[in-house]
Amino acid sequence: MTVVVNNPVAGYRTLNYGMFQHNATLTNGGATTANLFLLDTTDLANGISVVDTSKITFVTGGIYNFQFSAQLYRSGGGTGFSTAEIWLSKNGTNVAESNGQMNVPQSGGKAMAAWNYLVTVNSGDYLQLYWSSSDTGLEILYAGAGTNPTRPVTPSIIVTVSQVA
Repeated sequence: MTVVVNNPVAGYRTLNYGMFQHNATLTNGGATTANLFLLDTTDLANGISVVDTSKITFVTGGIYNFQFSAQLYRSGGGTGFSTAEIWLSKNGTNVAESNGQMNVPQSGGKAMAAWNYLVTVNSGDYLQLYWSSSDTGLEILYAGAGTNPTRPVTPSIIVTVSQVA
């Protein structure tokens, strides 16, 4: 499907978009590790692709709405909360003021991290998402399809990118 916007100044223009996901659980590499969000499935895309399983790469420059969701899960023992941090990187450099922190409940607890950024990119630029936690029991969880009631899989990560200008 191609989305076309009527721009009275420049005529018609095709907008770029992409929807990507990961269908496996991601484990935490350790307290001082910047873990990459990985993406192994392209649901739909026009002008945006995933390179090297983590680099969301743009054919056309512009302003993009970049959204993600990640199913955080605390598999380790203990009570209280564990903090996960998630941030954006552009062309291998952390994006200023893009970090977010989220608390995940005690052992067996889940939390859905989901937010978005507006990002200006040039042709050939790439974006990546990173996450970190001092709790090595923190994971980004994939769950298979369920029954009673029948329900779809829970991807560990979903990323959607839409050109807005």
